[in-house]
Amino acid sequence: MKLSEFELIEKVKGLFGKKEGRVELSVGDDAAVLRCGELYQMLTCDALTEGSHYLKRWKERVEGFYRKLGKKLINVNASDVASMGGEPKFSLITACFTKESSEEEAQEFFRGVKEAAEELGVSVVGGDTVKGKGELFDCFMVGESSEGYMVRSSARPGELVGITGTVGDARGGLEILLKGMEVNDYLVNRFLCPTARVREGREAVKLGVKCATDISDGLVFNLHTIAQSSKVAVEVESEKIPLSKELIEVFGKERALHFALYGGEDYELIITFPESLKGKIERIGFKVIGRVREGEGIFVDGKPISPKGFDHFKED
Repeated sequence: MKLSEFELIEKVKGLFGKKEGRVELSVGDDAAVLRCGELYQMLTCDALTEGSHYLKRWKERVEGFYRKLGKKLINVNASDVASMGGEPKFSLITACFTKESSEEEAQEFFRGVKEAAEELGVSVVGGDTVKGKGELFDCFMVGESSEGYMVRSSARPGELVGITGTVGDARGGLEILLKGMEVNDYLVNRFLCPTARVREGREAVKLGVKCATDISDGLVFNLHTIAQSSKVAVEVESEKIPLSKELIEVFGKERALHFALYGGEDYELIITFPESLKGKIERIGFKVIGRVREGEGIFVDGKPISPKGFDHFKED
């Protein structure tokens, strides 16, 4: 397919996405939102596929590899709920194994699902298991909020930009696995076993934050989704972007910054918020890295940056 993942989404989303009945928010954000009485329900699904998200040979280098995949599947879906300000509640799991998959791998995967679900308070209530030519693990998740929800399209000029945690770590972990480098447990775990920022998302929406997304495709690209949806420009200062000491020690600061800007799969949260909330936002775990202004595009240290990021359909 010559289309990128995001070009395909743009072409097909017009076929769907009608807001009718209880539908508050449809195609085009981190999750769909339904109104259920006094509650908002967030619906999302995301998958991990062999060859695109992971290589089977990595299990020889990573202890508990399939358990980590199970935990990652739950957390990447919970991250979509978190970025909307919701609390993940229920999930369905589909697991596609191959004739080469072992019973031990399957059991280990589901143990990881169970462990992550229990940590997040998610009930796994069903799903499907099938056999195919390649491994694929998919999760459908439902979250809830009584406080409202956040979307990508609500950034306003004059607001500040905040993010949780450190960024670029997951790309560092991926690089280690792809290049056969000496394993750095911290970075590899940040790639294979991310943590959804549910608490931070819930606290942000309680403070009145309206705009958020998570960093699944790279900091620059996910900032671009906010800028494009909100019809604004976003300015970021590179020195304010939080980098882990582990990432800098392994790759050096210049490359660490590149991973932070373009790497993806960190599953940290990005929010924009009024400057009057700065103290409260920092206390719940966000770091200010930039500002929203009138215009369009993403700017790092005053220079316009192309919104490239991770694309599942990109040719090798």
